Amino acid sequence: MQLYNGLPIITNKIPLEEQKGIPHHLLGEIPLSSIPWHVAEFKQRATTLIDEIRGRGKLPILVGGTHYYVDSILFNDAILDHVQDTESQEFPILDEPTDVLLAELRKVDPEMAERWHPNDRRKIRRSLEIYLQTGKPASSHYEEQELQRSKPAEDPASPSQPWENLLFWVFTQREALCERLDKRIDGMLQNGLLDEVRELAEHKQRMTAGGVDVDLTKGIWQAIGYKQLVPHVLSPPKDSQAREASEKAALDDMKTATRRYANYQNRWIRLKQLPRLQRCGETAINSLYVLDSTDVKLYNKRVIEPATSIVGQFLAGTPLPSAKDLSEVARDVLLKVGEPVVKETAKQRTCDLCKTVLVTEEAWERHIKSSGHRKQLKKSKRLALVPVESANDSVQQSDSAEVDIGDLFGQP
Repeated sequence: MQLYNGLPIITNKIPLEEQKGIPHHLLGEIPLSSIPWHVAEFKQRATTLIDEIRGRGKLPILVGGTHYYVDSILFNDAILDHVQDTESQEFPILDEPTDVLLAELRKVDPEMAERWHPNDRRKIRRSLEIYLQTGKPASSHYEEQELQRSKPAEDPASPSQPWENLLFWVFTQREALCERLDKRIDGMLQNGLLDEVRELAEHKQRMTAGGVDVDLTKGIWQAIGYKQLVPHVLSPPKDSQAREASEKAALDDMKTATRRYANYQNRWIRLKQLPRLQRCGETAINSLYVLDSTDVKLYNKRVIEPATSIVGQFLAGTPLPSAKDLSEVARDVLLKVGEPVVKETAKQRTCDLCKTVLVTEEAWERHIKSSGHRKQLKKSKRLALVPVESANDSVQQSDSAEVDIGDLFGQP
């Protein structure tokens, strides 16, 4: 989000004074009215800059953010570089409603259609777009990627580039992280978050009035806070007490979404990034260092000092310390995320009771055992015993306390 111009609060841009005179590239590079960058465009721009920085004898530092974009730089097989984002004019069907896109995807690539949540327009659209561009299902492209990845293991003579990267994971224990994230959002509110949401909403209105079809599933419109706060900002209750409650509810939603995204980032490291590092070899997997930032008072001792020392050794070409020996937290985290990942079985089901969709068998099992689902089940049974008035004023009772259930969600 920091790639977009303006809106420093909702995009959480690093303030100029905190940049300490160090050039920060690509911040504010994309005008709000421009078509959002696809990951392939980011990769092209970022690698060009990295080459330029290296050409000046300087050290490029990639700061993320979004692991999907970071991985596109680190790993050659992280994205389908040859399949670019398509202008909708080329394939008008890509502008159709999500349910239409999903129906088309089921026809040409049922495997991918089964994998995505029915409301995940971005992923559904992308899978259909890959088929339209290449004439081959996205699932076939990904299968070929997996076969290609297995070649180095089968053929030791296969050429591979040396791993010359150093990775730092600034890690915070969940309880402290959630508290820190909540406080950050409170600070964003004090610094003018609502004004930026209003500014963005007014920009959307101007674009729509100018005949531009704004895709809210892409780019700046996906910034956490916009979707949660824009109804309150555009139509705040007139009563002060109700207005205060509305703002609090919107902020609570924003905090929940932020915590969920932080959890998603951690899951990505375990499910995506670690396996990719393992495929790159021992040097790559040993280049990931966990820095414990849980206690802010010890930030210099546990983050700045060890990171500075390791970078110095890395640049000097001297042997690096063991990543697992850096701290007890580092060892525990790396051992946990390094555990074998059990691939979940894609199968889409719908829980009519909870009004939710799950996309793997394992997610379905977790869902039906969850406290939320059990509460809904108990509630439905109680309601089934409540007498209701029939059309002829006779008392009838629901003929069934049972509920038909389906399944939902899965791995990212």
